[in-house]
Amino acid sequence: MKAKKQEQQEASPFPKIGSPATRALEEAGYSHLEQLTKVAEADLGQLHGMGPKALGLLRDALKEKGLSFKAGAAGDTPKKKKGSPVSRTDKVDEFLENLSHPLKAEVEAVRSIIKGVNKDINEEIKWKAPSFNYKGEYLVTFNLWEEESIHLVFHNPQISKVKSKLLEGDYKDRRMAYFSDMKDIKTKKTVLEKALKDLIKLQKIPENK
Repeated sequence: MKAKKQEQQEASPFPKIGSPATRALEEAGYSHLEQLTKVAEADLGQLHGMGPKALGLLRDALKEKGLSFKAGAAGDTPKKKKGSPVSRTDKVDEFLENLSHPLKAEVEAVRSIIKGVNKDINEEIKWKAPSFNYKGEYLVTFNLWEEESIHLVFHNPQISKVKSKLLEGDYKDRRMAYFSDMKDIKTKKTVLEKALKDLIKLQKIPENK
């Protein structure tokens, strides 16, 4: 009882690191700052929504309390985020079955197009939405917060090299794509498939994968 009370007293809230990073921590089971002393910074950096700025703010907040992340191996750097090596179709099916979205049928249609581009595309749930990778390299994820259109987020270091009228934005490693309805999806199906195929060709996958 005493130990539990002491733990509650030592529970410090996270600093203001932004909603995506805060959600990433909560979804990983972390509720207060002191818990982060049990995880290496390199591992924390793998969480979706956790960027360098947020890690820096957490590092500073821990330092102020005389704490630090769990020590990693010498020279450790945040690891590159990887997608699931196997398709989690069961999880995606379950997620979509319970999804309440006005364009649910359209989501299913776009999902089917993406999966049909290449047999090595895996799917899983990330950012509370279906996400797709090619042999571990993330390609694209749905943004389901919007309800007036289907919003795809292409997040891959090579996406800026893909030239397509479908892709919008001028971010370093992201592009957006939007579909208004089923007719729009059918119209853009070919360009979506080509954009994905071109992106897959740019992936540098080791031979043993």
